[in-house]
Amino acid sequence: MRLTRVARAAAVVAVTASLVAGCSSGSTGDGGYADTITYPVTATIPTLDPHVSPSGVVADIDHHIFETLVALDESLTPQPALAESWTTSDDELTWTFTLRDGVQFHNGQPLTAADAAASLNRWKEATARAQTMLGDSEFVADDDLTLSVELAGPRGDLLAQLANPLQFAAIMPADLVENAPADGITEFVGTGPYEFVAWNVDQSIELTRFDDYSGVDAEPSGYAGRKDAPTENLVFEFNVDSSTRFSSFLGGQYDIVDVSVDNLPQVADDPDVTVNRELGTGYAVVFNMQSDFGANLANREATNAAIDADDFMTAVTSDPDLYRLNPSYVYEENEAWWTDAGSDGVYNAPDAELAAQKLEESGYNGEEVTILTSHDYGDVYYRSAVILQSQLVAIGVNAVLDIYDYATLIQKRNSLDGWDIYAGAFLVPSTPSQLLHLTPNYAGADDPELASLVQDTAAATDPEAQQAASVALEEYLWEQLPVINVGDTYTYEAVRNSVEGYQTLNGSPILWNARVAG
Repeated sequence: MRLTRVARAAAVVAVTASLVAGCSSGSTGDGGYADTITYPVTATIPTLDPHVSPSGVVADIDHHIFETLVALDESLTPQPALAESWTTSDDELTWTFTLRDGVQFHNGQPLTAADAAASLNRWKEATARAQTMLGDSEFVADDDLTLSVELAGPRGDLLAQLANPLQFAAIMPADLVENAPADGITEFVGTGPYEFVAWNVDQSIELTRFDDYSGVDAEPSGYAGRKDAPTENLVFEFNVDSSTRFSSFLGGQYDIVDVSVDNLPQVADDPDVTVNRELGTGYAVVFNMQSDFGANLANREATNAAIDADDFMTAVTSDPDLYRLNPSYVYEENEAWWTDAGSDGVYNAPDAELAAQKLEESGYNGEEVTILTSHDYGDVYYRSAVILQSQLVAIGVNAVLDIYDYATLIQKRNSLDGWDIYAGAFLVPSTPSQLLHLTPNYAGADDPELASLVQDTAAATDPEAQQAASVALEEYLWEQLPVINVGDTYTYEAVRNSVEGYQTLNGSPILWNARVAG
């Protein structure tokens, strides 16, 4: 039944009251399962607009509200989502997508190709990697359920880009897109299994089950497949302190929580808890290519010569079981793209004498070098900044930390003002062209050769061409060092055995099939 605006407002009030009651009482719904799951998130956010924000927290919440044409399964392969099928022309330039019929937005409007085309064109304008991929190409609605895009050249990564989970290609109503403020939408209307209820700033975001949801009938896998929404309400609670999050888990407020090495013994042998170890993110050191320090290749070479990757990753994780060294910008399991080309003698090759030589060559004279960082996200950024600062100081660089909350850090990073280096965790995607820090204008890079090499990886459509393009790209990256790859991390997560149907993908929570036995 479609609700009127007044009726929907009344329903929202009722649901909000229900959520508050659900959080505090742990009440159970049908079948003895809890009617609410409260999930702790590790950083505050300035917007929920999935087209605008590259934040992992925004993506983790938004994937329950918004959907995409295609979605990654657990092997990072794009699968049908809102698009039930697609075709390409013989010259591989024109892609045509057919939408599933009968899909509704949370406001009751039917999903049409016009909505999808408007959303994807806004996503393209808002997202640097999408601009790089699509150029002047525009999505066009061919009829109510068919849309197409004509590319300037073949793109082997189009589906992967459309399924990328960060700053993702969310589909929303065309009228919402056309009236969106520049700093992000303020109405959050998608087609997902949960609809937006309330945003209590810096406290929580509340969602409730969308009763008219129409999804894919396939086995759940990653972001793809069936979404049953067995739990009525989801609450994403902002809790940026890892000790507080863990204490709240022990106290029963949460059923799922990230676990630090220090806290691991408290749950490792708990018969009611399962501790998962999962490959999470890659760590990299990114230079501000517009700063005096970062723009100088000799300074970047000195920084690379300062980095002991084992010491760096040990400081980040505090546990040798939670990292592995990796010279490539994709995981070693990714056979199509992984290569160590160009890294021999450069990656994890600490050399204080070489570092001093390079600093002298650059004319460095003790100026402050600012490392941008944050305590949010469980200190994953802060710990990497501290060890990098230590390693730079050891070679004679006057490195200082500049600390912000994560939302402000993103604004500061994008401004390119007042910082030289940024170290932290990055989602490792399925293709190099999706890497955030290889986006041509990321961190002030203005490098036509790098942009061309990234473009070559995107255009490669067969395994031989993909490997050749990846080798050329990684050789250039290790030669020019706009970014220094350090290693990959694993994470521990504690999940009560009463939780059913919970999944993760690259460390991101997937709650749409989860329920908790009361």
